[in-house]
Amino acid sequence: MVRLRYLGHNLEVPEGQFIIGRSSKCQLSIDDPMISRQHAVLTVANGVAHVEDLGSRNGVLVNGKRITGVAPVAEGDTITVGSQPMTVHGLGAVGSVLSRPHRVEMQTMQTSSLMDLADDPTDDTMIRSGPLKGDPGRRVNELSLVGAVAEKALAMGRAEDAQRLLERPLHDLLKRVKNGESGIDDKVTERAATLAVKLAMALNKGEWVDYTFDLYTARHEILPQAVVDELYTVLRKVRCDGSKLQDYLEELQATSVMGPNERFQMSRIEGLEPLVGLK
Repeated sequence: MVRLRYLGHNLEVPEGQFIIGRSSKCQLSIDDPMISRQHAVLTVANGVAHVEDLGSRNGVLVNGKRITGVAPVAEGDTITVGSQPMTVHGLGAVGSVLSRPHRVEMQTMQTSSLMDLADDPTDDTMIRSGPLKGDPGRRVNELSLVGAVAEKALAMGRAEDAQRLLERPLHDLLKRVKNGESGIDDKVTERAATLAVKLAMALNKGEWVDYTFDLYTARHEILPQAVVDELYTVLRKVRCDGSKLQDYLEELQATSVMGPNERFQMSRIEGLEPLVGLK
């Protein structure tokens, strides 16, 4: 099985073409101003791979050297697209014959400090990429890629680094939810809320608490218990816009049909009001 090691995760690369770029239609979509909408394509067939620059502005590097057109890729080679390095694994012996006879160390990138966080050989998470066409929910989820790396940054006291990693995918998810996109997994939404609350605590920024209320207002759903538990801790330290919580409670009261468990959870969410100065 051919895979790309990117941001601490293994991405399965199926036989055929695997397009990398900034467009949401790519099989690996990365938000990076140095990356073109359709930047590069990695083609795999019978254990052999090659990468092609799709006319990008900033080019494609293999082991630190810019390629022209199509270039063979061997086991362990590093492909750099924009400022994002990723390593190829799982190629057969045939692919290795096509590689250059020597390795060139990858040039140091501005993002190297964050990539060091991701370089965890014990993390064998496999993320399966979706088709280029079809259900957008099956694309590689950027939040899944960067979430674990961001949590490592938070654990090391590097909250600003974590925010830089998470800001775009979190706001992208909120936009998708507000636009009514279907097929967004409940676990992805809960993961986003959990990460936002952690950012709020680490950075003392109420805007990330507001993000959580905005997200679940748009979903017309009750916050998960674990997120509410975290909010009780965070709101004793972090000030936020109380109107977001108020809007959220009004939305729930207007749209939700609640059983006993939901009513209990609702009462706990209402208990947050004194912490944000609403009562």
